[in-house]
Amino acid sequence: MKIEMRMADARRLAKGLYAGDSLPISQVKAGDEPLNVDWWRMNVQPESSESERHRAALTLYLHMAGSSKIPLPSETFPAVFDLDDGQMRPDKAVIKVFLDEGLIQPRMMVAQLVFDLTQAGRNYADRAE
Repeated sequence: MKIEMRMADARRLAKGLYAGDSLPISQVKAGDEPLNVDWWRMNVQPESSESERHRAALTLYLHMAGSSKIPLPSETFPAVFDLDDGQMRPDKAVIKVFLDEGLIQPRMMVAQLVFDLTQAGRNYADRAE
């Protein structure tokens, strides 16, 4: 999904929301399959959505989705942020936790995988603010 933002801006925004070392956003690398929902569920260490990192991640993803050139619902974010100077994606471990805990639901929107907040996800987002 085309996002009107540069990678440096995305990283700066992520750092402003989360002060830890491991930012909740990554550059898309060779071998990543972010348009395949099964890829998001594979080979990830168990984590909990109750961390500061997870709360910041959801805020970041929804904020970035708000800069999409194709309007998205306010409670939806893409699996790939196609930025002005490269592609980034949400953190795989964060998305796995959100999927496992039923906070988001995947769906295809044209040829793009997006994640919609569920009711549990909306409740979580309200607590994260």
